[in-house]
Amino acid sequence: MKTYINRQRAFDMLSNCKTGALFMKMGAKKIDIALEFVKSQQFKVEYVIWIAPAAFLSDKTYRNEVRKSSLGLERKIYFFSIEAIACSDIKYLELYNIIDRFRVFCVVDESITIKNTEAGRTQRLLKMASKFKYRLILSSTPLTQGLIDLYSQIMFMNPAILNMTETQFVNSFLFNLYDDDKTKRKWSLPQHEQQLIKLMRPYIYECDLEFDCPINYINYNFSLSPREALSYRQEKEFFLTGRDKVSFLEVAQKFQHMYTICTEKTLALVRLIEEIIKRGEKVIVFVKFMDELNCLKECGVLKFAYVEMIGSVNKNKAVAAFAKEIPVMFSTYGAGGYSLHMPFCNNIIFFSQTFDYKDKIQSLDSIYMKGQNYHINVYNFWMQTGLENLIRASLARKKNVLCNVCRYITKEEMLSL
Repeated sequence: MKTYINRQRAFDMLSNCKTGALFMKMGAKKIDIALEFVKSQQFKVEYVIWIAPAAFLSDKTYRNEVRKSSLGLERKIYFFSIEAIACSDIKYLELYNIIDRFRVFCVVDESITIKNTEAGRTQRLLKMASKFKYRLILSSTPLTQGLIDLYSQIMFMNPAILNMTETQFVNSFLFNLYDDDKTKRKWSLPQHEQQLIKLMRPYIYECDLEFDCPINYINYNFSLSPREALSYRQEKEFFLTGRDKVSFLEVAQKFQHMYTICTEKTLALVRLIEEIIKRGEKVIVFVKFMDELNCLKECGVLKFAYVEMIGSVNKNKAVAAFAKEIPVMFSTYGAGGYSLHMPFCNNIIFFSQTFDYKDKIQSLDSIYMKGQNYHINVYNFWMQTGLENLIRASLARKKNVLCNVCRYITKEEMLSL
């Protein structure tokens, strides 16, 4: 899933259309190539605005990579976090003042963070998008929930690419699909995905999202014991009693809390970790809820050394300890996402599952290094419940859409040669 346009040809295309996209894995290469595009147009602008997640900008390695790759750039770079644009009127007005007075080249790193048109960050960036002279979006995961994720990213690049409202986009590229529980979802068909990529393809200058090392996916399936199943059923009935309407997300979170820790699953986790430690390897265990880690501690089954990667810890210290003598890291999905670089670890265990495919991809990004000569093991722990089956089917569809999109980008480039 790699495709490249001749670099000079891409520079010329950017000069003409004033916008573009680089879909590449996280790392120095993406930053370096993005700044090559900025430098190609630097004498047509006065400043560069670099927008990225706060977790990126607070990471010294990330900022140093930007500075190192900016050698030869004669324009000042102003950094703004995506979160600050949404939450701080002062930062928003500071950004608006710059682009209102000067010609600006704007780079948005991890543009997937502006996929939701209802989010404040997305609305503010879309309102000011036309004021940027040049716009370049970067993403290591262009979509995570489905084709709809590309809508606001395309609108930021140039509304004329689609020339349609979000409702028109949904009606044109998505169709209704009913899950096993009769819940209606909006999904795309391969022909819709190919149609959208044909519209986007002239603006995608590079796409390199594949991993060049073997990845072994191992699935573990677990069941509740009769006693645990009875307790789960009773808690579900108690939770739903008297409720005519409930939020699906509220129900999903509550139900996962009820079943995610069970005896069979917990004992299998301990055995697997011990096997990995015996191999002389390291492992990251991802959990969705802090309750899970607390429960494992209280059970007294964690007889090995481990570090925690949660929101309140010093991430650099945790990574440093993990890199040296500690063989195991427990991490929540949110804490273990952006900006972590741990290629010394080649095992991941997803102890609890999530609907958000982005979390899984970023987890792989955190331990991947291009050119590494060892394989990566990904262990998925699944519970045999209706909710877990929904999560499994949803993730499979999202993965399929992303793979199709990347394949069509490559195919369109080959056909244009």
